[in-house]
Amino acid sequence: MGDIIKLKNMKIIIKKTDEADKAFLIAQKLPDFFDAKGLGQIKQDTKNHILYGAYLGKKLIGFATYKEINLDTIEMTWLGVLPKEQRLGVGAKLVNESLNELSSKYKICEVKTLAETDPYEPYKKTRSFYKSIGFVPGKIISPYSEWGNNPCQVFTKIIRK
Repeated sequence: MGDIIKLKNMKIIIKKTDEADKAFLIAQKLPDFFDAKGLGQIKQDTKNHILYGAYLGKKLIGFATYKEINLDTIEMTWLGVLPKEQRLGVGAKLVNESLNELSSKYKICEVKTLAETDPYEPYKKTRSFYKSIGFVPGKIISPYSEWGNNPCQVFTKIIRK
């Protein structure tokens, strides 16, 4: 309840943005989630994918990137919120509002994350977060060669029927 109250007192605006460099700076502040290889990919994807930002005033405090898989499906490729702004509802607002906008074109969103078969603690919270905003855990791909053979789990969410 305290987190929701804090978010209500903060004026967070979610919008499409082209501030890829600022999104990359946020990613750099999240070393528990993004290694050097991931950061390199984020640097490219924030420029080439659909980029949404969460703004507190004029300050970018979170970002999400999306790429089209096909005419019905979009993939959330990256998500990051500044450490001080985490657990306040910013990420949920960012994902929910951006997907609401994207639902005018797409029916399904998928996201890949470190699978539940891997005990790495920070991603337990990530998977719980996705579940809390309506994503359903699905197929585990193990090993997932694009991630240095770490196990990947695909989560999906219907965003338009």
